Amino acid sequence: MTALRRKRKPLQWVNLIAPLAVLAAIFLVCEIIARTSGISEYILPAPSKIVTGVWNKFPADISPHFLLTLRVTLLGFLLATALGMVLAALISQSGLVTKAVSPVIIWLVITPLITLIPLLTLWLGYDPMQRVYVVVIQATPIITLNTLNGFTNLDTEKKELAKAVGCTKLQRFCKITFMNAMPQVFTGIKLGCINATIAALSADIVSGNIGMGFKIKQYIKYNNIDLAYGSIILVALIGLVTYYIVESIEHKVVLWKN
Repeated sequence: MTALRRKRKPLQWVNLIAPLAVLAAIFLVCEIIARTSGISEYILPAPSKIVTGVWNKFPADISPHFLLTLRVTLLGFLLATALGMVLAALISQSGLVTKAVSPVIIWLVITPLITLIPLLTLWLGYDPMQRVYVVVIQATPIITLNTLNGFTNLDTEKKELAKAVGCTKLQRFCKITFMNAMPQVFTGIKLGCINATIAALSADIVSGNIGMGFKIKQYIKYNNIDLAYGSIILVALIGLVTYYIVESIEHKVVLWKN
């Protein structure tokens, strides 16, 4: 076990340094192109200008909008995760229900449910809570689908063995079905956090006068393209950090996958 941990440490450093090196290279290339190619800054502002602009504007101008979008994304994502797992657990208890409901879930996954934002705005007004509903609606189906696939793709021999040793239905679900499904559950959760970020930004753009989507619209309207790019990067960071937090939890929980 100790030897295995020693082998993992260099690999973890590589996994951390490699993406940072790629980002640094992209930053440098874009900086050189922006400063030497003559391309208008309305198309490609220099990355250094983006960083400087966001750094100066964040405390007073950007932070209230960023914090709202962050809260909406995280709250909607957590609710969608809980709802998706509960729905999958209930649906998986019946083979007939699973066959009947699965096509509907797939339809919901492939449908851009953020198109419901204007309707939700009409029904609920411009309350920020309405944006949480949008995130939940968009993120829940993909979490439900992946979790349901994990719950239903259990080896029949394991089920029969659990019955033979006298496990109750609840014990079989908690100790065998759920544990067996963990890799797919986490896959669904990671996809859910991506959908949650996209939905939160879309809700900001379509409705309301606060949030990062609104701020991006405003910056583009007044030709502050560097700040628009910076705001987009900040929103991407919300999804990226959430994704890697979930992935780190997965590595600690799903040990057999590693």
